[in-house]
Amino acid sequence: MSQGLPIIIGRPGDPPPTVSVLVKSYNHAAYVRQTIDSILTQSFQDFEIVVTDDASTDGTADIVRSYRDPRIKLEVSPVNLGISGAMNATIARARGRYLAILNSDDWALPDRLKQQVSFLDSHDDVALVFGQPRIVGEHNEPATAYNDFARPLRFRDMSRFTWLRDFFVNVNCLSAPTAMIRREAYKTVGPYDRRLTNMQDFDMWIRMLIAGFNIHLLPEEVTAVRIRADGGNMSAPNLDRNNRSGYELIKILWHYARMDERLLENVFGSLLLLPRTDGRPAPLRLAELALRDGRPEYDVFGLDLLHEHATEQADFDWLRELTAARDPRGVRRIAGLLDTVAALKRT
Repeated sequence: MSQGLPIIIGRPGDPPPTVSVLVKSYNHAAYVRQTIDSILTQSFQDFEIVVTDDASTDGTADIVRSYRDPRIKLEVSPVNLGISGAMNATIARARGRYLAILNSDDWALPDRLKQQVSFLDSHDDVALVFGQPRIVGEHNEPATAYNDFARPLRFRDMSRFTWLRDFFVNVNCLSAPTAMIRREAYKTVGPYDRRLTNMQDFDMWIRMLIAGFNIHLLPEEVTAVRIRADGGNMSAPNLDRNNRSGYELIKILWHYARMDERLLENVFGSLLLLPRTDGRPAPLRLAELALRDGRPEYDVFGLDLLHEHATEQADFDWLRELTAARDPRGVRRIAGLLDTVAALKRT
């Protein structure tokens, strides 16, 4: 047991806690004690800590077992489930009304649970409340974030339409380890998609917004989020993760294609007033919007959406033109590089 922390004796049949803190862990022996301690010393104490150790090989689970607080519920997976699988297993065991996400290499600031519970208790219309992350390094020193987590604080409002529009244009800007979420939101939309490894949180936020749940972002820091020195964060940019994230983003964009026309109009408004598809069905207008973006992932999504909804000669002509001119697979770019290399060899 960590020194200075009280032993709390639970009783069989105790009512569910207000908050379940969801901690999925994998080879975080160097950090998990700080994670657990940060919850045990919170100013708000009506919680359980639901830990899923995802087949760690470094003794992470032994550190969690060393605590005697009965509010800590540990389950060790015999096989590595991956991020989404471990998260689903953790949620399945949680009993709280509110579910707070906390990674096992991060830690909660002292009033995090109190602030977020107070907000959700007083805002029945909000299902997901996030805060600002305090970005730290390997040794708790200040560090630089990979993302602009304060971007939503500059939104004109925090309606779900605004969130969905911004997510389509700018992709994710929310830090999952700062999230507290009502149980019914997870119950409604279902588990994390185990096919996703890098963008499973972004996928979940979009699914919850489409289902009608609202998001709010607090301006206060609530969680210290660690940027690992060895690039160990799944959000850390590198070639492999960027490549995987691009593929996953294309799949996530299809949530927008499945929205009904009224929701699309509410989300995008005048952005769907485009010259080529004016007056056409919403999926075609969304395809044109995606194709105007310029990023390869949006080209793939836009072309596939146009292919699926093309019904008129003008659509077929446009598709034939675009599939020759656009280069989402990099064919033209690679050919150009090969020509450059060949020219250099001749000189």
